[in-house]
Amino acid sequence: MRQKYIFLLLALLAATSCFSQTLVDLRTQSKTVDFSALPSTRPVQVGTTLPATCQVGQLFFNSASPSGANLYGCSAPNIWTVESGGNSGGSGTSGASMASQLGDLQAIRTSGTVLTIGANCSASTPCNVRFGGLVYSITAGATATLSGTSSGMLYVYVSNTGMLTVGNNVTVACNGCAAQSNVTSFPTDSVPIATWTVSNGQLDQTGGQDYRAVLSTKNLTAGPGVIVADTNGTAVISADSSLIGFHIGVPPSSTSACTAGNWSYDANYFYVCVATNTWKRSALSSW
Repeated sequence: MRQKYIFLLLALLAATSCFSQTLVDLRTQSKTVDFSALPSTRPVQVGTTLPATCQVGQLFFNSASPSGANLYGCSAPNIWTVESGGNSGGSGTSGASMASQLGDLQAIRTSGTVLTIGANCSASTPCNVRFGGLVYSITAGATATLSGTSSGMLYVYVSNTGMLTVGNNVTVACNGCAAQSNVTSFPTDSVPIATWTVSNGQLDQTGGQDYRAVLSTKNLTAGPGVIVADTNGTAVISADSSLIGFHIGVPPSSTSACTAGNWSYDANYFYVCVATNTWKRSALSSW
């Protein structure tokens, strides 16, 4: 009888040992794995904030990012890069190389207090913005970091000097951009990128509004007597003084400062500058 109990005990121990070895290593104990018939698969980690660390090849789905720019890949240790379509035709030289280019200057909430702007802008894939005859190339991304507990709005735009700017009415520190306080709307001489609402010092998860649009331009061409010049991306239109005389103040003497073509008048005379600092006048009369 004692031997019978010993045999049963050994059998139970063997069974327990078998159950503890049921884990399967898919890397070495499987062949031609096909999950296409399963009702559900979700192999990518999901969250609203990118993990602080990662290994090359790791994927992460950021559910707080705008649609189409949710999937990130670990391109280098602890470096996340938003994934996008490759170059058309596989040539490596044509087609869009980012998503909204497709990804030009995209604003992404990467944490409750950090807004990342233009993460894909680089020397090889610059984010270009045109003001009149000037083209500014932004070759690095930027981050705007909130502090404090204020509520308000962030206005992301490119200024007419080519500076990536975060206008705000809260407390923001910029890295790779300029933080401009007391801004409650996009400046008229800027290229709007995005807005993001802030509540109690936190970026609202669904508070982003994309203002990027098709880039366009309007060319101004000088005509007779008109000069057009670009100043910091602003077109300045003026009269050509070599063709059009300017009205200036009444000269006190015939040798008062003037440029040929200047003119003036008062109740008695019409004055004309006929050469540098040389005036002539003609009397006016009624009829």
